[in-house]
Amino acid sequence: MKNTFYPDLKYPIAELSAYSLAVGIFVISLISNEIIRFEPKDAECFKIWLEKYNIRNVDEEEC
Repeated sequence: MKNTFYPDLKYPIAELSAYSLAVGIFVISLISNEIIRFEPKDAECFKIWLEKYNIRNVDEEEC
């Protein structure tokens, strides 16, 4: 899993911590605490990929 990449995303899944989605743009928190933005060609496909690897969706968290 450590070397698993999504097309056009320069970070492997092992470096992703959490994400939020707005208007097709993902704001992703890395384990290093860096924040990046990523606009995939297919937002739904990318979201499914993130869910497959249990990356936390902060939009679904309760207050």
